[in-house]
Amino acid sequence: MQKSDIPNFISSSGVFNAQDLEQLASIDQIPSDQEIDSFKYEPEIQELLNAFIGDENTRITHQLLKAKEFLNQGRIEEAWKLMLL
Repeated sequence: MQKSDIPNFISSSGVFNAQDLEQLASIDQIPSDQEIDSFKYEPEIQELLNAFIGDENTRITHQLLKAKEFLNQGRIEEAWKLMLL
């Protein structure tokens, strides 16, 4: 994947630096819709999503911040899944 293939809402969010974007671009392909859908049922992810019901902008911001945490831990695929929920 190329850095230019990263969706604009991610690359222009201001949350990720150049190194983060390089990590995101290092995967061969983004997770499938099925993988993304099953990921939202993980307890940690459910807690995050439920904390911001009714406030989509804040939820998205917190999803991106959590995805950055995942990147810092080397959990690139999980970062992608969270951002694409």
